[in-house]
Amino acid sequence: MKNREYKTLVAIALAMSMAAGTLAVPVACYAKENTAKTEESAVKDTKTSESRVRPVKDETVYAKIDGSGSVTAVTVSDQLKNVKDASEIKDVSTLENIENVKGDEPFTQKSSSITWDGDSKDICYQGTTTRALPVGVTITYTLDGKSISAGELQGKNGHLLIRYQYQNTSGKNGSEYTPFLMVTGLILDADKFTNIKITNGKLVSDGDRDMALGMGLPQVKENLGVTDLDIPDYFELEADVTDYDAVEGITIATNDVFNSLETDKLDDLNDLKSSMNKLQDSANQLVDGSGELKSGLDTLLSSSGTLTDGIGQLVSGSSALKEGTETLATGSNELRDGSAALTEGASQLLDGTGALNTGAGELHAGLNLVSGKVTDELLPGVQALDAGVQEMQKSLGAQLPALCQGIAVLNDGIAQTAAGAAALDAGIQQVSDGAAALDAGTQQAAAGAANLNSGIQETAAGTGELSAAAWQLANALSAGPESQAAGDTTSSWDEVTQLQELETTLQGCEDLPEGTLEALEGVIGSLQADQNERDSLANTAPASDNSALSLLAQEVAAGATAIDTAFHGDGTNPGIAGGAAFLSAALNDGDPSNGVPSITYAASALNNALNTGDSSTGTASIRAGSAALNAALNTGDASTQTPSIKDGIGSLNEGVNGENGLSTQVNQGVSQLKAGTSQVLGGIDGNAGLAAGLKQLSEGASQVNTGAGTLHEKMGEASNGASSLMEGASRIASGAGDLNTGAGTLAAGIQTLQTGSGALIDGVKQLDDGAKTLNDGMIQFNDEGIKKLVSAFDGDLDGLLDKLNTMIDSSKKYTNFSGISDGMDGEVKFIFVSNK
Repeated sequence: MKNREYKTLVAIALAMSMAAGTLAVPVACYAKENTAKTEESAVKDTKTSESRVRPVKDETVYAKIDGSGSVTAVTVSDQLKNVKDASEIKDVSTLENIENVKGDEPFTQKSSSITWDGDSKDICYQGTTTRALPVGVTITYTLDGKSISAGELQGKNGHLLIRYQYQNTSGKNGSEYTPFLMVTGLILDADKFTNIKITNGKLVSDGDRDMALGMGLPQVKENLGVTDLDIPDYFELEADVTDYDAVEGITIATNDVFNSLETDKLDDLNDLKSSMNKLQDSANQLVDGSGELKSGLDTLLSSSGTLTDGIGQLVSGSSALKEGTETLATGSNELRDGSAALTEGASQLLDGTGALNTGAGELHAGLNLVSGKVTDELLPGVQALDAGVQEMQKSLGAQLPALCQGIAVLNDGIAQTAAGAAALDAGIQQVSDGAAALDAGTQQAAAGAANLNSGIQETAAGTGELSAAAWQLANALSAGPESQAAGDTTSSWDEVTQLQELETTLQGCEDLPEGTLEALEGVIGSLQADQNERDSLANTAPASDNSALSLLAQEVAAGATAIDTAFHGDGTNPGIAGGAAFLSAALNDGDPSNGVPSITYAASALNNALNTGDSSTGTASIRAGSAALNAALNTGDASTQTPSIKDGIGSLNEGVNGENGLSTQVNQGVSQLKAGTSQVLGGIDGNAGLAAGLKQLSEGASQVNTGAGTLHEKMGEASNGASSLMEGASRIASGAGDLNTGAGTLAAGIQTLQTGSGALIDGVKQLDDGAKTLNDGMIQFNDEGIKKLVSAFDGDLDGLLDKLNTMIDSSKKYTNFSGISDGMDGEVKFIFVSNK
């Protein structure tokens, strides 16, 4: 908030508080009391506003004035209240430049009539006007006894007099006179304004700044016609100023203080006359009383010696009283603290008994549930467990020896298995070496089989020719010429020589069909013998005797045919040529139609399986697996500290069959388990068992639940009593503290009284002298004041009351400045703010 705005608000608050205090409205002037009373007043205003049914137009007229009090601009702010239920609000206003400053409700205007659209909330708007105001103020300045303007005063030093002359022009031009209370607040710089004096007001200071408050009731004295009464219509401030700077001031004019007066209470003239008579009687009594006071003080003065002695006794008694009150204060504080602890403990105990009550109920329900579970579920289960353990004990008695014997046999057999694994590993090493050699040999055999097949196929082609030539020779010998026989004999020897070469070739093949080589050797031997016999006959027999040669030639032909059959085979035998083709295919091709691989592929796969393994699938070789098996059985893995299977089986055998082994421990454990289940069964079942105990606990929990409920109820009463005790103890402690303080003050005062008893006597003498003066003054006050006041009203009181009633009624009628519609209540105030 800006400094100017802050000062303005402070001045407004002080001015209003002064006005309220002057007219005995229950609002204090300043500081903390002002806040409390203002809040109280605001609450009352709110209740009054809420109780109204009719709409209210609350209007504030802001007038800016220059240093002389002349108005330079006027802004009017209106708030329409109690219009929340209206969808359309009728209003009257003579303002210009009207603007909705709080909401966005639209309005329509025709001349001075305005219609607002309702929006379930108050309407706040403002506008401007050039109309003359019914109230005003004229400000004059006098510096060192000379009149000066506000502008000329700037920066001057000297003794300054500022006068606010309040004006009320509401009764001019035939209008009814409306009374206004006008209050001014000025904020003064304490460094520039000193020796301040106020006329018709008061000065309030906070150390750094002084706040001057003044008030007046312009034209009230004239309208009432009471020139003898001092009713101010101006406010003056007098001070010494240094480097004068324009003073910020706010003046408020309001008729609300007159609207709150009830004229019916002024209509009873007799009451007022009676009050004036009472005032005269009271004044007479004051005169008489002051005389009696003088007489009493004379008696007091004569008894001052006795008073001095009594003060001594008071000193002794006050000291004893002080000691007693100190003891009482200490004890009452301890009582208060103890009662507070008792209250807190009672509250905690109350909470605890509530929890106990709840817990006891839950315990009772839980024990009933557990008891049912024990009887219906746990007891049958334990019985079944006991029977099962007994059956297990029998089963183990029958089967555990066999298990132990089997582990012993396993221990014996593992030694043989380990030895066999070692032998297996050695054999696999040999097999793997042979598989490598087999692989190399099959590669060579495959190449030889291919060559053999090629030669046999060529030879097979020649066996047919051999057979045909042999039969041709036999036929020729049977028919005739010698020369032909000789030629054929030479041809037969060539064929025999080819067969001998074939035999030599076949002898290098180990994979021929069984009997093939033997059959070929027999045929070659038979042909060779026949050829030798033919040569012998050709050399010895006469040319004319061909019968023997013919017979021999036929045998040769039959042998040649047999050779041809041996090579080409018959329906049941594939022959040498077929066997050679089969051998070559078996070694090199296999049987693709049936998915049979070749011998060379199989030998290579065997070699890989034994020595290499399959890297694509991570499969180790048989040789490596055998070595791993042998290691697992016999040596274990030293890198991972894994013992061998042989050692593990030995440890297992020792753990099962050794001293305190598994067999013994199992038998002992099962026996203990059986004994335990028997105990559990006995603990659950029977009169002293768990089921019976739970039933007793449930009954006891029910009793606890009932007792806890009663205890909780009584603890509630005890807690309330403890709270009452704490409150009483607190009051006692507070009272004892006050009593102790008062006793201390009394003791100190009596000490002071004793010390100043001499001065008291002197004071009584002075008081006696003052009583005489008071008595003389009261006589003078009665003669010159009260009697004069009573006589001033005597005879003219009726007219005064009529004027006062008329003035108050006129004030209540004046509810607005800019205009107000029928059916609407109103309030208005004027605020004059000086420009700086």
